[in-house]
Amino acid sequence: MHTSVPTRLPRSSVRRTLGAALLTAGLTLGSLSVPGAPANAATTDADISCTPTQNVFSVNPDGELVLNSFNDLSSAASPILAAPAKVIGGGWQQFGKLLAGPNGWLYGINATGMFGYHWNGTAFDVVAKPFGKIFSGWAAAGLRDKITIDARGHFYLIQSNGDLRRYVLDAATSTFSSQPVGGGWNIFSSITGAGDGVIYARTPAGGLNRYQFEPTSDRFVHAISLSNSNWAFPIVTSPGGDVLLGLDAAGRLSQHRYKRDPGSWVVSNRTVGTGWQVYSQVVATTNACTLTASYVPQPPAVPTELNPPMAVLQTPAGAIEYGLANNIGEVKWGHQSDPIDFGGTAWNAMNDGQAFTGTPGLVQGADGRIEFMLHNVNSRFAARTQTAAGSTELGPLVDRGGVMASSAVSAKSPANNKMVSFAVDGDGKLWGKPEQTQGFFPWQPYASPPLSGVPVIAPGPNNTLTVIARDTAGTFWAASWNGGGLSAFSSLGGTGFTGKVSAVRYPGDLIRVFARDADGRIKTQKQTAAGTAFPGTWTTVGPEDMTWPGSPAAVMAPDSGLLEVLVRGTDGKYYFAQELTQGSGTWPTFKPINLPESEQYSVDATPFVYTAQGEQKWAFATYNQNFAPRVITASAAPTSAKIAKTTAAGDPTFTLHKLPTP
Repeated sequence: MHTSVPTRLPRSSVRRTLGAALLTAGLTLGSLSVPGAPANAATTDADISCTPTQNVFSVNPDGELVLNSFNDLSSAASPILAAPAKVIGGGWQQFGKLLAGPNGWLYGINATGMFGYHWNGTAFDVVAKPFGKIFSGWAAAGLRDKITIDARGHFYLIQSNGDLRRYVLDAATSTFSSQPVGGGWNIFSSITGAGDGVIYARTPAGGLNRYQFEPTSDRFVHAISLSNSNWAFPIVTSPGGDVLLGLDAAGRLSQHRYKRDPGSWVVSNRTVGTGWQVYSQVVATTNACTLTASYVPQPPAVPTELNPPMAVLQTPAGAIEYGLANNIGEVKWGHQSDPIDFGGTAWNAMNDGQAFTGTPGLVQGADGRIEFMLHNVNSRFAARTQTAAGSTELGPLVDRGGVMASSAVSAKSPANNKMVSFAVDGDGKLWGKPEQTQGFFPWQPYASPPLSGVPVIAPGPNNTLTVIARDTAGTFWAASWNGGGLSAFSSLGGTGFTGKVSAVRYPGDLIRVFARDADGRIKTQKQTAAGTAFPGTWTTVGPEDMTWPGSPAAVMAPDSGLLEVLVRGTDGKYYFAQELTQGSGTWPTFKPINLPESEQYSVDATPFVYTAQGEQKWAFATYNQNFAPRVITASAAPTSAKIAKTTAAGDPTFTLHKLPTP
C-alpha cells in the first residue's frame, strides 16, 4: 500500500521560521558595501566550531536518501569525506522540497503538508511527524528555493508579496508563530540559511547577499552584497557557520566559507565532490558548524525612570485608557468605560512578575484593540494587547526585542492605519518598529543625530506623523514618518534643552512646540509652513524669571481654541498658562491650579482631549506622592469671559477626580 511519507525514514520536531519582509528592515541594496575579490586560505582560526562530521543528505534518482558525512567543511584541509556515502531511506521523491534543520532534523514538504524526521546518527527515531500544510505551497517548482532553515531551526520564506517571514516552531504543540522580518525580497530567487539568523539570498542573475537577523534584539545586525553574478548554482546548501556548498549543473560540489570579520572568503570554490548531478535535492544539517562569536547586541543600562508620566487615550467607543508605571517596576492598565465616571476605572497589573520602567507606549490598532509597549529594565520590550476591542482583558506579554536605552513612544500612522513605535538605543541611535499586514517588522535603524531620552510623536501634515527627539547637546530635531519611512531630521535650533518636548497641531497642520531650557524656563516656537522645518527661534512662555523643574505639557482647549500650558512647580503643585488670544503665541504668566486636596505631585502632567456626553473637553492625568491616580478636568469659562481672555474670569475651572487605587 502506498504511503504519503517515506516508510523507512524517521521524522522530526524542529523549529521552522519563514519570513515576509527583510529589505525594509532598514536595509536597502543601494546601501550595502561590496568586499574585494574572494580569496582562498586555510582556516585554522578559532572563530568556528564544527561537529566531528558534517552530514549532507541527498536524494538520488530512485528516491533514496543518501547520507554523505564530511570531515571539516570549515577549512580547506583534506580529507573531504569522513565515510563512504550510504543510503539511509527510500520514498523521498514524493517531497517537492526537502529541508534540513539543526540536530539531525529533516523536513519533507509536498502538497499534503510538511513531515518531520529525525536522524540520530544511526537510524531515524522520528518518522513522518505531521506539521500541517502551512508550507505546502513551497514544494512547487517556482517556490521551493524560497524557503530555508537556519541553525536555530527557524524557518524563513519569501511570500508572494515579497516579504521575508520568520516562523518559529513550538515543538510541544507542533504550532508555529511568525513575524515579517523584511520586505522587497521578491528580487531574490533563492535563500539559504547558513548560521544563527544568517541568510544568503541569491538573485536570478547569480548575485549573492548576506543578511544576519538577530532574534534576541529583533533586528538585523549585518547586511552586505557579496557578488553580482557568480552564484548561479542550481542548488546551494549550508552546514552553518557561513559555510556554503554550491552544486553546479555539471555535478561539481564546491565549498565556500565567508568570514564576516574581516569581510572576505577564506575558502572559495574548492571542489569537494563530483558526479552529484544525479541528486535532485541536497541539504546539510544547519548547525554542524557554528560561529564562536556572539552577535547579540549588548544591552544598555536602563536605570529606573522615577515618576514617569501616565499614558492616556480615548477610544472611538468613548472608553478612556490609562497606563501607569511606578518606581518599583510595576505597570498598570486602567480602563474607564464611561468617560464621565472616573471612579469606575478598573485597574489591572500588566508586568506579570517582570520589572518595567518609563511611560508605557499606548496606541489603538486598526482593529480597535489597544496595545501597550512596555520597556523592561533588561532593555527589551514586551507588548500587551487587548483580547478584543473594548475588552476588559489583555493578552499575555509578547516579546518585542529591542535592547534599547529609552522607553518607546507609539502611535498609529494615518497614512496606512498601522502602528509604529520609536526608541533610542545605548549609542543614541533612533530605531523604529513598524506594523505590517501580518505583524511587526523587526527594529529598524534610522539616521539621526546622537539622541538622548524618549522621542515624542505629534500629528504632521498630509497624513504623516512628526517624530521629535532631543540630541545629547540638548537640541531638538524633527522628522516625518509617512507610514513606511522616516525623512531626514531638521534642527529646531538652540541647545541645552532638557526633558521632553510637547507639541500641539493647529488647523492647517502647523505645529507649535514647548520645551524647558537649561535654566528651567519654558520656551516655544511655531512652524511657519507645514512640514518638519521650524524657524529655530525660541520665545519664553510667561515671565523670564519663572523657572520650573519638569517638562511642559500643552493642549489646545477644544472650547476656546486657546493653548493651555501645564508645568509642575518645585512646591509639588501644578501651574497653567493660558494663551492670551487664539493664535497670539503669548502667555502672560503661569497661575497655580488650586485643588481642594493637599497633595504633592512629582510627575509631569499628561493632558488629553476627550469627548463626554457629546461635548469635547480637556483634562490632564497624574498621580500623587503615593501613586494614587488622579484626573483633573478643565471646565470652560463662562461665554462672557471668553471675549477677554486676559481676565481671571476667563480661566478654566479645574476639578480633581480620584481614580480608584490600582
